[in-house]
Amino acid sequence: MNLLIQMAWRNIWRSPWRSGVVVGAMALGVWAGVFMMGLAQGVNAARTAAALDDYVGHAQVTDSNFVANQEVQALLGQPELWAAALDAHPGVEAWSERVVLTAVLQAGAASAPVQVLAVDPERESRVFTAPRHVVEGRLGSEGITLGQKLAEQLGAGLGDRVVLTFQDVRGEIHTVLFAVEGVYDGVSNLVEGVQVYAPLAALAPELMGGDSLVQGRGAVHQIHFRVRNLDSLDATVAELRGAVAQPGSAIVRTWREISPDLSYADEVLAQSLLLFMAVILFAMAFGILNTMLMAILERTRELGMLMAIGLTRRKVFRLVVWETLLLSFAGMPLGLLLGHVTIAVTSRTGITIEGVDKGLAEFGLQSTIYPVSVPEYYLPIAVLVAVLGLLSSLYPARKALKLNPIESMRVL
Repeated sequence: MNLLIQMAWRNIWRSPWRSGVVVGAMALGVWAGVFMMGLAQGVNAARTAAALDDYVGHAQVTDSNFVANQEVQALLGQPELWAAALDAHPGVEAWSERVVLTAVLQAGAASAPVQVLAVDPERESRVFTAPRHVVEGRLGSEGITLGQKLAEQLGAGLGDRVVLTFQDVRGEIHTVLFAVEGVYDGVSNLVEGVQVYAPLAALAPELMGGDSLVQGRGAVHQIHFRVRNLDSLDATVAELRGAVAQPGSAIVRTWREISPDLSYADEVLAQSLLLFMAVILFAMAFGILNTMLMAILERTRELGMLMAIGLTRRKVFRLVVWETLLLSFAGMPLGLLLGHVTIAVTSRTGITIEGVDKGLAEFGLQSTIYPVSVPEYYLPIAVLVAVLGLLSSLYPARKALKLNPIESMRVL
């Protein structure tokens, strides 16, 4: 076996230019694939992180009925007990209560459907970044805060009066007049166009039918919270689920359950990246196949002589297979190294894409992308190279097996 491997390695470099081109092409293909994997992972990681920081949060406590039908009557039971549990847990960094309403916002002659988040400004700013990215005014405790896109759409500015129309828990229609107190810059233009912030203390009594005795904690749909270490999120959520003795219909959900599309994107991306890499290596396999066929043609007389002096057909087959595998694997380590180094450098400097800022903003992405190292893909890449190399070796090896020793030795 060792002798066959040594012969195979020496045979590869008998034509150094041809083998060098194939090895270089394999290295470039692997480098391109690894770098594109890192770039795609960087884009997806940035999109996920921005969504978690801007409007999804790490996890939330809510009522299962509200998740199912989004009805305003599905309020969270015992919110004060959940707030106490969150305060007591060392893994929770901050939390914020929310009332979530579907409403119509009218500014002058213009109107638009919106999702109203009634929040405590101070607490909301500790959990999410959107309240901290107020470009005009502030996220106040009396007025309403609009997204930049919605403000442009309605032609509303600071100090303008807007009317919010929604349904309370009794099914009655309420109309509340607010002044625009701030304009925020969200992670995505899609979110900016529909999501507005209102003060919880002012909106909660209206939600309960105008009962002035009801305060923010008496009317809550969700409690969003951040954890100190995102890697320990599942453990923290599991502990919180047992923190309240009789939770009723209340549930604790992680961001993967709140926004499953973000989780699905990770799974789909992983499969897509491997498929992308397989396509690149499949193209490389044709180059290796062609090189080995040329090698068999040039060495017909030599192979015939080896078989004539006692080299069995099985060993000839294995020799050709080893040559193909070694040729395939020769460029892979170099490609992986180049890809890893490129990602390591660009992950610090970033890659800025000019001229597409607005388009990327629609999807919650920044114009500067930071690739992410993808060592978890290195083993699958090696397996793909081995499989495609083995498949590429079968046809040349079969051609070698068909050689007749006597006739082969007559070839000039």
